Amino acid sequence: MTPSEGSVADAQVVRAESLTKRFGDVVAVDDLSFELQQGTITGFLGPNGAGKTTTLRMLLGLATPTSGRAFLFGQPYVELAEPSRRVGAVLEATDFHPGRSGRDHLRMLAEAVDLPHSRVEEVLWLVELRERHASFQHSRRRSPLGRNRRRRGRDRP
Repeated sequence: MTPSEGSVADAQVVRAESLTKRFGDVVAVDDLSFELQQGTITGFLGPNGAGKTTTLRMLLGLATPTSGRAFLFGQPYVELAEPSRRVGAVLEATDFHPGRSGRDHLRMLAEAVDLPHSRVEEVLWLVELRERHASFQHSRRRSPLGRNRRRRGRDRP
């Protein structure tokens, strides 16, 4: 199947059309347009005040654009059926409990929208974090360097 035939890998999941957001005289986002295809990993980079969080808030329907439109899966976020089952977002680092692992945070969010914990594991696998986590834990337990450090620590006064 060619991309023009609509393969799943080329499905458009995010589209911003001329998004602009003003707060009084301050222009936070100015005529931003972009599209993201399924499977794309994207980061918003820029200094404080560059409009990164404001853009995400407009995509999620948490802020109304002064002009322009935002779509997720071809619709505005507020029109998605069961949006929390299709879109996940954490906009601020303060939204995380410092004593909770990423996996536990996702489990808590899954419970809030009545998703099984198996979905958390599926998503971690999808973004290649489940295998890395297991490999990291496995390598830490078997690390000769770790054993040597522990031994040296016991021998010292």
